[in-house]
Amino acid sequence: MRPYIIIFSTITIDGKLASVDHFSELSCPYDKERQHILRSEVDAILVGGNTVRLDNPSLTSRRSPVRKDPVRVVISKDLNLNPSFKVFQTPPPTIVYSENPNPLIKKEVEEKGVKVRVINPLTMKSLTEDLYALGVRRLMVEGGGKTIWSLIREDCFDEIRVTISPRIFGSGVSLAQGEGFPGKISPLLKLKAVEECQCGQEVHLIYVR
Repeated sequence: MRPYIIIFSTITIDGKLASVDHFSELSCPYDKERQHILRSEVDAILVGGNTVRLDNPSLTSRRSPVRKDPVRVVISKDLNLNPSFKVFQTPPPTIVYSENPNPLIKKEVEEKGVKVRVINPLTMKSLTEDLYALGVRRLMVEGGGKTIWSLIREDCFDEIRVTISPRIFGSGVSLAQGEGFPGKISPLLKLKAVEECQCGQEVHLIYVR
């Protein structure tokens, strides 16, 4: 068993999460509010280690009143992350999934209350099954592109909610950054909802399996 998994992202017209120089500020205030509402409705948020390294997010919900902040889940196969990052410094709880964690960093973040779960080999199937065993029933995934690709490749997702920003990067990090599917066997999703953003410039789409 695994949680119900919602991939949430904001991308450019040409499908990029970030530019070649790592610029990724694509969301308008209304889209940020949409993101924080969803954060308040799930049990956990998942990001890859590179997202933590580049963006240093807190991964909390700023919605008020909020039911609770979700558990933060980070994937880092070697735990090569600075213990000063926000996910290690502030509540709510953080879980890191790793294959061969750096022992010094592991010790330091565990002293801060972070749980380090070692699974080798680490796959999205094994990770999400472990989260389910820990009580996570709804999981939000915010990136990055390699993490999203791994979930799609392993068939570990239920919804994709994506906001289209009126930018074109031409190159950069794609929504699903990986080796790709042959066209005929690529996943075919169903469009559930289309919402024109209140800013008048963005569109929010919800696709389901």
